[in-house]
Amino acid sequence: ILNKYQALDQNATLYRNREFYNSQSGYGDHEVVITRKHNEPVALQSASLIEKTLSVFQDRVKDLSKDEKMSYVQIFHNHGKDSGASLVHPHYQIISLPLIPPQIHNEMLGCRNYRQVHGNCIYCDILKEELKVKERIVFEDEHFVVMSAYASRSPFETWIVPKKHGGRFEEINKTQVKHLAYILKTVLGSLHAKLSDPPLNFYIHSMPFARTNHVYKEENDYHWHLTVFPRLSTWAGLEFATGIPINVMPPEMTAKFLRE
Repeated sequence: ILNKYQALDQNATLYRNREFYNSQSGYGDHEVVITRKHNEPVALQSASLIEKTLSVFQDRVKDLSKDEKMSYVQIFHNHGKDSGASLVHPHYQIISLPLIPPQIHNEMLGCRNYRQVHGNCIYCDILKEELKVKERIVFEDEHFVVMSAYASRSPFETWIVPKKHGGRFEEINKTQVKHLAYILKTVLGSLHAKLSDPPLNFYIHSMPFARTNHVYKEENDYHWHLTVFPRLSTWAGLEFATGIPINVMPPEMTAKFLRE
């Protein structure tokens, strides 16, 4: 359904203002995907329900891509008051944007620059390194690797990265979706049990729509992934002033804790 309090709206007139300040209108879609059972967090849902949810995400991305004014779709989930969730009933949000978000743009640019220098996808090389070292690996199966991020911004920042290179989440096959559902349930269930149901966000980073001008160059460079971000620390003066987060737990420690 449409979000009652939409961040973007198709009724907005799409305009771009390029005077002293660059601005753009809030044209787009803001949808909510709701699971039926009240007060059942994703961590306690069945893998089959999570699998259906992931399939819905894929369908919505494909459908929203038909609007030629749209450039990118962001899928995310807020769990707990400190994560920004305003309702207990579990739900997900899907926002389509008329621009490429700065963080996605920077990730794509970094991936492209790394490939130009090293000839490989940076995420594929990260997987090789992490699987060799093993210290930050939480879990893996034949399709996905779960790791505590090397430069974690907060304790227990966890990445779910597909072993098979691909830029677009919406293009993964049914077998991969089934495995991702099990992996996501495993990760969220572990955090729920071992950290007493912490507030968290998770989100998917995928390629912008192919028609976006500069995307063609990065089509083979980017590697989609899912990030789980527990909200266990609060940014203070240093973080806001410098953009440098302080993480009090090394990823090797959090990965070991989640493995045990």
